[in-house]
Amino acid sequence: MELFYRITLHELIADVLTLIEERELSSKNALERVFNRVSGKDRERARGLAHAYVFEIEKWRKKIDFIANSVLKGTKIGDLELYLANLLRIGIFEMKFKGVNPAIATDSVVRVVKEKYDLNRAKFVNAVLRETEKFDLEKALKKLKEKDRIEYLSVKFSHPRWYVEYVIDLLGYESAIRLLLSNNRPQRYYVRVNPLKTDIDKLAEYLEEHGVRTARTPVDDVLKILEYETPITHLDWYKEGYFVIQDLASAYVAHVLSPEKGERILDLAAAPGSKTFHVAHLMENTGEIVAVDYSLERLKKMEAKMKVLGVKNVRLVHADGMKFKDKEEFDRIILDAPCSSSGTYRQFPEVKWRFDENKIKKVIQVQKAMLRNAYRNLRKDGEMTYSTCSIRVDENEENIKYAISRVGFELINYPFEWGERGFTEIGDKVFRSFTHLHDCNSFFIAKLKK
Repeated sequence: MELFYRITLHELIADVLTLIEERELSSKNALERVFNRVSGKDRERARGLAHAYVFEIEKWRKKIDFIANSVLKGTKIGDLELYLANLLRIGIFEMKFKGVNPAIATDSVVRVVKEKYDLNRAKFVNAVLRETEKFDLEKALKKLKEKDRIEYLSVKFSHPRWYVEYVIDLLGYESAIRLLLSNNRPQRYYVRVNPLKTDIDKLAEYLEEHGVRTARTPVDDVLKILEYETPITHLDWYKEGYFVIQDLASAYVAHVLSPEKGERILDLAAAPGSKTFHVAHLMENTGEIVAVDYSLERLKKMEAKMKVLGVKNVRLVHADGMKFKDKEEFDRIILDAPCSSSGTYRQFPEVKWRFDENKIKKVIQVQKAMLRNAYRNLRKDGEMTYSTCSIRVDENEENIKYAISRVGFELINYPFEWGERGFTEIGDKVFRSFTHLHDCNSFFIAKLKK
């Protein structure tokens, strides 16, 4: 497949993978940036293929790199120039995961290396991929299992080692394995109705008429997508804002917040806007929602989405959620804090490779600063939700304990209607979902009062 300026599909995929790592972009944003520079009759088909490749390579990256490091002998794939390393990953993925004929997989990558680099590097890549063809993955995994069981699980299920250790400690061995397996299964989609435009029954009927099979969920304005003929993003009602795609657990936050008409609400980390817009919908466009985010680019996307969804009671503010202070206090606050995203591996596999213990310690300091700032902005007896898409106790229960003992919040014993309870001595008063139990992102919610 060739596109404008004779860019091959392999070059595009390597570009996207490199952008994801260098700029810490989501795969969706990286694909957007790369394909903005591409035209040609094959553009949309190439984009679909590139997305599938990128998603699977990010998902299986630890296993791909294990193969690469085993055949490189002496050097590591992480030591190679990033673009070259990504071309190697593409070749290994095609050969060992996609079942592409080894000669074709090798030739496709070597041709790009020859054009982008030089003959020496092309020979090097050719030699590595020839060795990959002969490499016995199962035998190597068996050997690794005998030597280091945690590393074996980390490679087999392609998760960071820290995560494997953490979930075994948190959930026990059997449940941890089920979670690892579940994180690698195809993503489950959920849609939330926009009550400003239709209701849940009409939405279910519309989707059924368009070949989408759905089921009801524990969240009454959310449907689970079971099967579809046409991608739901291609449907007119999606383009016209009759419904949004939103994870089940994420869509529970606004219900736990329980906003009332006419209130002033603050969202301290608003983008991409799912929870902000959900609260606006529940308030039927009354009152005022101040949506704060540090990213101007993401706020601009929110502004465009507001128009499609018919949301009129949101004021967008470009500011730091750790420092923003309004003139008046707020009735309620949503704090969906930046986190390790360790509950979203099924949806965003690229985040698996972003965090280590040091980076997580830094993000916890941000979470604590945002909790302190939320307290400053909340009126007396005002309520707030604290939520993350992290599985970790130090980002969740421990932060709530900090909010109670050091900031001045009180933990509300909210009657959660589904999900699991949490950990530590406050565990019975917080919400947890897990991908292997609830078929959605692993998520945490607590409700606090000033």
